[in-house]
Amino acid sequence: MLKSSRLLLFSLLLILLAACTSQETATPAATPTLAPSPTPGVTPTTTIPAITSTLVHFKTSDDVNLAGSMYGSGKIFVICSHELRTTKEIWKDSGMPQRLAALGYHVLAYDFRGNGDSAGTSNLTILDTDLKAAITFAKKQGATKIVLLGSSMGGTASLKVAASTDVAAVVTLSAPEMFPTNVTDEDVKAIKAPKLFINSEFDDYTNDTKHMYDVASAPKELHIYTDSNLHGVALFGSDHSADLYQRILTFITHYAPLS
Repeated sequence: MLKSSRLLLFSLLLILLAACTSQETATPAATPTLAPSPTPGVTPTTTIPAITSTLVHFKTSDDVNLAGSMYGSGKIFVICSHELRTTKEIWKDSGMPQRLAALGYHVLAYDFRGNGDSAGTSNLTILDTDLKAAITFAKKQGATKIVLLGSSMGGTASLKVAASTDVAAVVTLSAPEMFPTNVTDEDVKAIKAPKLFINSEFDDYTNDTKHMYDVASAPKELHIYTDSNLHGVALFGSDHSADLYQRILTFITHYAPLS
C-alpha cells in the first residue's frame, strides 16, 4: 500500500513538471510592428523627356509681373523655386519638370522678381511673396493640390510659405535657414505637410538641413549624400542623379498621388 502511494505521488510530480516545462518553452506572442509606408513603383527615365514648356506671366500681391515656364497639364501642380543668381532655367536643365510632367503632373518653374524674365528689382527679403503669387496662379489654373520644390533660397522660400499655406508636400535641396527670408524653428514646426530635406555632406548648409529635419514634425524624410559638397540642383548632374530623381519622384507620387 505504501509502495503504491509513493508511485502515485511520483506520477503526479512528473505530470506537474511536464506542465511547467511546457509553459516555459511556449512560443511568446509576437510583438506588433508598424508597416512601412508603401513605395510607388516610379522609375525615372534615363534621358530627359522631350516635353516643352509654355511661358506664362502672373502678378504678385504688390503688382510685380513675374514669369514662369509651365510643363505638362493636370490638377496637381509642382512649383519649382530657383537658387540665388539663377533663373527658372536651372529646373529645365535639371530635367526634373519634364520627368514630373511625363508622369502627369503640372509643373510651374518661375523667376523670382528681378531675375530671368520677371520684372521688378530683386528683393531677397520677400521671396515668399513671389512664391505665394505662383501658388495663386496655379490655383487659377485649376490646381487641387500643390507640391513645393525649392533649391537653396528657393527651398527657404518653400518652407516659409508651407508654414502658413496648405500644400501637399515640400521638397528642399540645400536650403539655408538664415537668409534675408528666414525660416525659424516655429515656421518649420508649423508645416503640416510631409517634408523631404536633401543636401550633400560638405555643403555650407548641411547643419541647417539636419536641424530643420530635427525640429520638423512627421511625416518627414532626410537624405544627405556623403562624400559630396555639391549644392542644390548641382546634385542632378552628379553621380547621385539617378538616386535623387528616384527619391524625389517617389516622395511626390506617394504624398501627392495622381489618382
